[in-house]
Amino acid sequence: MKSRTRLALDDTHMKQHTAPIRLTKYTIGQLIYLSSMFYIQNNLYTCAAACTFSFFFSIIPIGMMTLSILVRIGHAYPEIITTVVSYLTPVATYVDIDAFIAHLMQHRLFNWVDIVIAVFIFWMARKLFATVMQGIRLIFHHGGLARPIINQLLIFSGEIVFITVAVIIIIGLFAFRLFFTLSIFSMIRERLEWLFSTFSFTVTNAFSYLLILIFVTLVYKFASGTKPSFKLSFISSLLCTAVFFIVSKLMGLFLNVANYNLIYGVLGSIMILLLEMYIFFMIFLWGAQLIYVTQFFNTLLIGELYLLPDYETTDFVGVLRRILFISPDALMRDGNVIHCTAGTVIYDATDNSHDVYYIADGSVLVRHAMAFSYYERGDFFGELRCLLDGVQEEAAEAVTDSVLLRISADTFRSLIEKNPNTAEKALSLLSAYARKAYHSKVQKSGKL
Repeated sequence: MKSRTRLALDDTHMKQHTAPIRLTKYTIGQLIYLSSMFYIQNNLYTCAAACTFSFFFSIIPIGMMTLSILVRIGHAYPEIITTVVSYLTPVATYVDIDAFIAHLMQHRLFNWVDIVIAVFIFWMARKLFATVMQGIRLIFHHGGLARPIINQLLIFSGEIVFITVAVIIIIGLFAFRLFFTLSIFSMIRERLEWLFSTFSFTVTNAFSYLLILIFVTLVYKFASGTKPSFKLSFISSLLCTAVFFIVSKLMGLFLNVANYNLIYGVLGSIMILLLEMYIFFMIFLWGAQLIYVTQFFNTLLIGELYLLPDYETTDFVGVLRRILFISPDALMRDGNVIHCTAGTVIYDATDNSHDVYYIADGSVLVRHAMAFSYYERGDFFGELRCLLDGVQEEAAEAVTDSVLLRISADTFRSLIEKNPNTAEKALSLLSAYARKAYHSKVQKSGKL
């Protein structure tokens, strides 16, 4: 006769948000899948289009404010203005940059008209930052609190920081160019002009991506409201910037801007710019979604485990989900994992524990008051006992050597409250239990 041992449990519960994620091949796939799934559910590709339009709407006011600051500095160093104007050739079609600079150069101090215009320009430029914040709220609406005043302050702060960093980088580029114009480099520069021009372009390009990296890191860190770590924000920002850099280089190889300009005129450059910005904001919002998934990964993973499709599923997404999530490596930690041999009693009707269990390996038999159920790898059991607070009398026993993931009752109930899909499944189990109990009662009444 098979021996029946009693499983001893402690009171250790899972820590959902503090434990670091263990990166494995399954975990990486789970992070990518969840981020992509929520990206589509939140309709972030449409939000990326809105950010692209807002960028086009805001770039001229932002450029005007940046240029105004540089002009004030340019009273001492006029060469800075020459350097900046050399990068604004496409914008010159829509804005008379020379006239704007000449007007600013005539006034060394701000008057009240300048202040009014500056406030108006500042308000117009907030469109981009406001749209970015809307996208961030779409992603973190479950994790972050509603903070309308703080969000507005973040929008204006982001605008100020962006312009300040842009001014610093432009001045840094000017100082870099000025450094290499010293007489000590003149002979080398004459002989290696191509090297200096290439190096100068590389540094300028690097500073542009540095500006993107700083801006994205600050948005990820402070705009979400869920207080992600600086390390997580920086890594996500670095990933976003690197992917955008690669995509931009690939676009430069396959898209001939000269051909578009020949057909569409100056609109060709604008079309390419809008396409690049749309791709950037798609990558940017996906990176923000990745931060959300990483922060709440354990809870989201439990939800996916509970909604795991059956073995019989044939649709591609269902099969993919089962392959990705059937091994929850990130949750398999000391205190959460239970190893039991065949015949081990996991709990019986007299136990006070209301925890829920996921079968990572093996099979389990659960005896109810009215019937029994057989569960195997990828299944949950104990939900009714948890939700009915012990009213449901049942016992669970390992049929084979098994590995179980224990989920605390508080964690499972919190998941039911926050995830409508898991709540729907749990309610269907409660409904089925109520129907069986009712029919059983009717049958007993009929016999009496």
